[in-house]
Amino acid sequence: MVDEYSDEELEEILDRVYEWRIEFSKSQRYEALTEEQKQESGFVVMSFTEYMYSYHGLSPEEWDEDELEECCLDTLPRKISADMSYFKSIAPVLSAFFAFVEEKGLLRNALNLAEKVKEIDEQIIKNASDSNNWGPAKSFVMAAKDAGVDITNEKKMNFFMLAQNLHQLALIEGVDVTDEKEVEKFMLEKIANIDAGSENAKKPKRKKIGRNEPCPCGSGKKYKKCCGRLYDSKG
Repeated sequence: MVDEYSDEELEEILDRVYEWRIEFSKSQRYEALTEEQKQESGFVVMSFTEYMYSYHGLSPEEWDEDELEECCLDTLPRKISADMSYFKSIAPVLSAFFAFVEEKGLLRNALNLAEKVKEIDEQIIKNASDSNNWGPAKSFVMAAKDAGVDITNEKKMNFFMLAQNLHQLALIEGVDVTDEKEVEKFMLEKIANIDAGSENAKKPKRKKIGRNEPCPCGSGKKYKKCCGRLYDSKG
């Protein structure tokens, strides 16, 4: 296990495994996969590699069955916001990839990893399907995807986040969320308040100065005889 996380070490690991993946994609092991599994294979191999290092502290040479199981059954379902085709492809893709790297002498113990991931195939899919296993960030992203939001569009995601927050606020304040008109009215009022607050923040109120007080510009004149005339002329 690595002593300390390092961006440089992660980059080196990803570059190395990427080269393995390219070789794998030219192999008979890869050709035996379904078209869907082939499409997901790159993401499966590279995300597994990254999360085994980032969350489990393991380089490829340190991968073992116990950490693989925890990563595939907990870390990936909790963190990865992907369609079910990704999770259905994890076991077949990784088992084929592990068999390939052992055949090529790139990793020892890889056949044991291949057997373990095949053994937990159904449980991976089950865990990924259960939203109770999702982390907060994934739950938000998946809700956005279900609502038809383009999750690659930052503005649309920010708007969706605002709508979600307002919906939660409506529940807290006792708004009947089954009544679309009531919800819409509540949200528009809150957005108007936010806009008004932002506008006020941009235009801080000017401190009232007495007409006979010294002008703050430092001229030595009374305010009404100096800068006060400028403001009076502006109405």
